[in-house]
Amino acid sequence: MSDIPNTNSTAAEAELKIAKLEAQLLEVKAIIKDWNEALADLSLSAAKQRAQNQGSGRGFLGGFLGPKYRKIVRAGAAASNAAISKNLAERRGHITEKKRQAQDVEKVLKLEIREAKALLRESKQQFKKPEKPLSEAARSIELLKKLKEAHELGLLTDTEFELKRQSLVSKI
Repeated sequence: MSDIPNTNSTAAEAELKIAKLEAQLLEVKAIIKDWNEALADLSLSAAKQRAQNQGSGRGFLGGFLGPKYRKIVRAGAAASNAAISKNLAERRGHITEKKRQAQDVEKVLKLEIREAKALLRESKQQFKKPEKPLSEAARSIELLKKLKEAHELGLLTDTEFELKRQSLVSKI
């Protein structure tokens, strides 16, 4: 009898942990979205700066002052474009690293959520009547579901997933 309250508290703790982890996961997903938007904004800004440089030395003033002026202005525009590219690469690298870190946190949170849900299922199973053993086909189907989750989390490559999937399907 003393196990029943303990099991209830374990289930409640697991549910609370899942809720907290899912909230953290939503925050991390928002951060990843922000980093994606930052990358897009950065590229757009660099494109606008390059477009401004492209027209340098043209127009009335370029025609009036002659080819030497246009050559000097074009050289300045090329140097400016090079500086824009260098700055873009540095900032893109920084943003990409931060995004990758957030994606790593996302993977860890998803794994922790999966583990907490498994703990919750286990604690709830203690209240259920014992079930008859699963057939080979039912076990294979359950394993296929878990295999798909592992593949979606990036724990398995496409090749590994396909090989294991074919093995399980042959057992059904």
